[in-house]
Amino acid sequence: MNQSGVPSSAPSTRDTTFRAHAGLPDDWDEQAAGVPASLTSRWTRLAEGRIASGLHTFGLYDGDRLSVGFCGGILPEPGDHPRFDPYMVLSGASAATDISLAPDGPHPWKDADPSRLFPCCLVMFPNYETAPAGPGAHDPAAAENFIAELARWSQDNGIRSIAYLYLRSDHPEFCTALRSSGFELIPMIDRCDMGVTWSDFDGYLSTLTRNRRTSVRRERRELRSRGIVISERKIGDDESEIVRLRCKLLEKYGGTPDPEREAFSLRYLRDHFGADDLLVIEARAEERLLAFSLFICDGDFWTVLMNGEDYDDPAASFTYFETMFYRPAELAALSGVHTIGYGIGTIAAKRSRGCTTRTLYAAVKVNEPR
Repeated sequence: MNQSGVPSSAPSTRDTTFRAHAGLPDDWDEQAAGVPASLTSRWTRLAEGRIASGLHTFGLYDGDRLSVGFCGGILPEPGDHPRFDPYMVLSGASAATDISLAPDGPHPWKDADPSRLFPCCLVMFPNYETAPAGPGAHDPAAAENFIAELARWSQDNGIRSIAYLYLRSDHPEFCTALRSSGFELIPMIDRCDMGVTWSDFDGYLSTLTRNRRTSVRRERRELRSRGIVISERKIGDDESEIVRLRCKLLEKYGGTPDPEREAFSLRYLRDHFGADDLLVIEARAEERLLAFSLFICDGDFWTVLMNGEDYDDPAASFTYFETMFYRPAELAALSGVHTIGYGIGTIAAKRSRGCTTRTLYAAVKVNEPR
């Protein structure tokens, strides 16, 4: 450990250096250019509190330039969060929760003594998506070198296990290197994205099944016949209507509505991302807000972050699908957007409305004792 309490870096066996340090480098976006939106600094810093021990950066460097990098943390003991605690995921405890992570196993840490597994080096970006960053992200040699150096560094610092969560499958070089290094890869959950390959709404409809196309047209006709107005706008300073619908959503699903907390979250998002990058797509009837979806705009990539609906108003029927899928698909084509990220959960509804899925993995290995 160095004087700041962060485990020290280790020299590499090649002309590279492995470094581990607390926090995210100020030049992360420059060094990790080309990463998915969820791995950029503004998204990582938004949710870094999900890593209970504090966010760390693990990097393999060529001189001062990043070759391969990840974020994560050094966990001294198991936690209690079913989505972000490796012990819960790998023991099978998270499979029984609402989101059901790694439901089919295997669960290599089931009934395992935590004292044999912790401290644990958790490799995880905090937004449900983990992938190598940097120019060596698809380099098999860089992948092998990073994995070997992280293992060596972990052993040198008394870390008993290494666990990756939410690892993307579109980096086969890294997954292959993990397997060949003795890691066990476990399917965690599917993630949904909508690839915008059309130029207008008819093009979007052509990607759906015939039955779904019929349903979408019927739903949109009914919305128009009821005088429902669908529109989009930037987020404002006073969003009391959105707060009201967020509270209704929480109440419906067994949560405790807290208007002050919801208002604070919206202000924080506006201040963190900037109002110009927060897009609200909403449905109204006679000026009443019936439903909304909030999207974060990262150039040609949009991410849906939250939604809400007035479940007590019969007029809100079908507005969820319009504000979450149909109008975004139409608007994205007009705005030059290539992908809309819909994240994890409610897979069937997202697939049936044009999303494709890819599996996210956990990868785990217990270090051999010195």
